[in-house]
Amino acid sequence: MIETTAYLREQLAAIYDPEETRAISRWIIEHVTGYTPAQQILAKDTPIDPQQREAVRMIVRRLKLHEPIQYIVGECTFHGLTFSVNPSVLIPRPETGELVEHIVQRHGAAPSLRVLDIGTGSGCIAITLSRQLLRPQVMALDLSAEAIRTAQANAERNGAEVRFVCADLFDPHLTLPGPFDLIVSNPPYVCDSEKSDMAAHVLDYEPHAALFVPDDDPLLFYRAIARRAHEWLTPGGWLYFEINAALSTETAALLVAEGYSDVRISRDMEGKNRFAEGRVGAGGG
Repeated sequence: MIETTAYLREQLAAIYDPEETRAISRWIIEHVTGYTPAQQILAKDTPIDPQQREAVRMIVRRLKLHEPIQYIVGECTFHGLTFSVNPSVLIPRPETGELVEHIVQRHGAAPSLRVLDIGTGSGCIAITLSRQLLRPQVMALDLSAEAIRTAQANAERNGAEVRFVCADLFDPHLTLPGPFDLIVSNPPYVCDSEKSDMAAHVLDYEPHAALFVPDDDPLLFYRAIARRAHEWLTPGGWLYFEINAALSTETAALLVAEGYSDVRISRDMEGKNRFAEGRVGAGGG
């Protein structure tokens, strides 16, 4: 196993920084052999068999083509839970975990909250809130049938009760069995003009429909959700978004214009304006 570790660190050094190289090397060996990082230390002198060696080399070839390690191994960790991921869904990001943590800190003691997650993808937000809030009723919406299937499998994997709905947010006839106390969404928000700044592992492999919006209307999802949320939120209910940091001022202005109170922009761990929130009035509008 020492030889395999050395091979991985040599091959991955040109792709990742040293810390990432060490972490991904351990992840690959665990995926291929079943040895946890702690077991890898104890079994460092144990050679891997030829079939496993070829599996490692195949993973390295895919990584050199910038394919995300999460898609290669088929899973990732989010907020302490393990989620299956594939190219039909975005790979959950740490900043999305920060949004979930903010919601849990604010609402974690309130029982039986009704929660709607719009654009659920892998289901990471809905499932984590289902597990961490106090007996919530959680519904999750996505346009992609493949994403819904992935999210349903993740709910079963993590023992979460979530009702999934495959539907189009922009369908004017869409009705949902609300009202909801909270609506949360991490919708597409990267402008088409920003594609040139994206890393290859994102641009070449992750679903563009879940990432990009047109330059001439970058807030179209936020506007649609904010307007429909007046129908779906209970009076005093909260709306939470992950946002494009470059459009934080515009997003806040949109929420104010759509009649939300307590509008607030907050920063992620990197200091970027990454989250927006607002509340419907006591009269529901």
